[in-house]
Order: sequence, then structure tokens, then C-alpha cells
Amino acid sequence: MTAIANTTITDTQYLLFSVANIEAGPGSDAYFPSNIFCTGALTNPDGQFLYLSLIGRDTALQELRGRMSAGKLSSFLIRQDGKQLGSGKQVGSGWFSREWLGQMQYHGSKIPTDLFGELSLMVLYHPLMTTPDKSNQTAALPFMGGGQDQCYYDLWNVVRNISEVPLLDTWRDVVMAMLTPLGWMKPLVGFNCNALYAKLGSEMSAIISANVRSGALCADGSAHMGKLTLDPDYGRTPPEPVPSEPPQGGDGGDGFWDDAEVMHTYPRAQAIEDGDLVDVSDTSEAHEAGFRVPVALTRAVWNRFVEWDNDEVAAVQRRLGQSTAGRLWDVLYMARYGISIAPKNQGGTLLYELYAIPRDGRSVNARKINLKLHSGGGDNGEHVITIMLPDED
Repeated sequence: MTAIANTTITDTQYLLFSVANIEAGPGSDAYFPSNIFCTGALTNPDGQFLYLSLIGRDTALQELRGRMSAGKLSSFLIRQDGKQLGSGKQVGSGWFSREWLGQMQYHGSKIPTDLFGELSLMVLYHPLMTTPDKSNQTAALPFMGGGQDQCYYDLWNVVRNISEVPLLDTWRDVVMAMLTPLGWMKPLVGFNCNALYAKLGSEMSAIISANVRSGALCADGSAHMGKLTLDPDYGRTPPEPVPSEPPQGGDGGDGFWDDAEVMHTYPRAQAIEDGDLVDVSDTSEAHEAGFRVPVALTRAVWNRFVEWDNDEVAAVQRRLGQSTAGRLWDVLYMARYGISIAPKNQGGTLLYELYAIPRDGRSVNARKINLKLHSGGGDNGEHVITIMLPDED
């Protein structure tokens, strides 16, 4: 290990920090300038540098920076306790893609030393080290030494910030317990720098919904670790299917479908052909939700709260981990749930709630929406269901 003694301008205090040799790694096309040492390094799970701190002569550092920008030096090996170049214990390695290097921030300063005169410090760091990337649900929280425990609690605030779905503060322990086994949180160990790295998966919304269904996460703010699940499909299939025919109310007329109107103003088949209704009867989501009768969504519901897998989705929303199938499931499952808890004398129209991200080109968080379910007769008097916006008929 090498130590550099650095004095302040007043020469009254001394700072000691460990440094290591750094050299060109595999794939580099140029030699590494001499008399440059590494004072800190950290890489992401892909091996690309999040942080790289170097010290040396200013001319050597500028030469290195030029070769890196030209793509001549793209990977590095970091060694300690070596007597010569290429020897010693390897304590780190990393690389830069051209795109990644273009995102790195640069900081430089002068350091006066007693032993070597004036040296320069060059620090390269990725914006993730200071600012979470909400669009990609990614963040890095650096810490020094043994500060991981405190960093763990700080990371919870970061996770809440980057999550695509709202998280209650009282859910902290349960949600954080999910991240490591899912591979969404990892400790990063570097040279003179460590970090906790979070990259939430595309199934974050589905996992949270599954834990709401399991009872691990409750709307009243309570959380139950013993009910935690990592299965995004947990509890999706309801116990009872929607009946294939409207049940008869009998003498008491107390069935849910009693008083349902038969709509003939605009033939249903024609509305589907014209695209005003989207028939989802044959989808796996409708079958798994328990529907055994024809089900259709109005075009407005489909466009705003279901359709996602096309080029019309704005760039800011494309990275939110949504899918058409998942959003359709939410609409149909909550419709089925609404039916199951509705009063028996509800009639043929039902209003129900769910949380969804509107496809409006700007929203990144789910919000509560209301939809209307109408049960009635189809073109030939058969039992059909239509899901629409509350102000649609």
C-alpha cells in the first residue's frame, strides 16, 4: 500500500489516504500514462465505473482523459502492493462504454503535497451517484466504511422516489425485504468506496399488487412480513366465475342482474366491428378473472387504461414497466371483485374503483379511477358485459 502525505495550505494538518496502481485493462488500444494512481473506484453490477478517482501530474491526467475520450482506453485494472506494473493484488477493475463515458461527470482540483509538489485530482462519477434515475427505477447510494446499516434506511427513501407505484412509509420493512431476493438491491464493494445499488424490476407494480392481495401490504398502512410473497400472480384467480346466464331473481327479485336492460340502439357486433368496443372475451385475462360471458371495453377505457404495447405510448411512460396484458388484468379483476361484493339488488349497472396509470403521455404514478360495468342483453338477448367510463352510456 502506498500513502501520500498531503498538507493543507496552512501546513498545519495532514491527510493520509490509500492509493493503488492503475493500468490499462483488456480491450484497451493504448498504453496507460505513467505516474497516475487510483484513490477510489466503484462499478455497477455490469462492471462499468460509477466512480473513479485518480491522482497524478496534470499533464498525465489530461493525456489519459484524451485517450479515454478517443476510445483508446476503455478498461482498467487496479492493484495494490505491487512492486512493478502488472504485479500486486487486484483490488478492482472496470470499464466504460462510449455512451456511459459520455454520461460521466468530471471534477478536477489541485492538491499541494510535501513529497511530490503539486498534484492534480481527477474524479469521474456517474449521475446515479448523486441523482436517482426515476425513469429506469435505478439509484446508487454511496457510503464509506461500515455505514451500510444507515445507508439501508436512507435507501428506502430513494426506493420510494424511484418506484413506479406509490409506497406507504409504513410498508418499509416488507418492501425492502423483497428487493434482495428479487435481485433488485445489491451491495457494491469498491476501492475506498461502497454503495447500495437499487434497480427495481419491470414487475414492481405486479409484486406490490400481489402483496396487497396477500395481506402483506394493507391500505390502512399496516404491513405483515409473514404474508410476504414474491409471486406476482399470487391471488389473481378469483374463487367463483361470473355465471354464464343472468341468475333469476325468483319471486324476491334479488339477483344482481335483475332489472338489467337489453340494449338494441347500436348493435354490439357492429360496435365491435367499428372499433367502438374492444372484445376481450377470449383473452386469458378474462378467463382467469372468472368471466364466462362475452366482455367488451369501450374504446375510451381501452385507450386510456389498457393499451400500452404500441408506438403511441409517450417515451416518458414507456419505461414504467407497464403492459397491455397486465393493465387488462387489473381492469377485469377489479370488475369481478366489484361484482362479488355488490348488493344483490344492485341492478345491471355497477361502479367500481381501481388504481391505474393513465396513458396520457405524462403520468408516472398510478391514481384511483372509476369505471362502470353494465350487464345486459346482447344483440340476440344473450348475457353480455360492457365496461365503460362513468359518463359513457
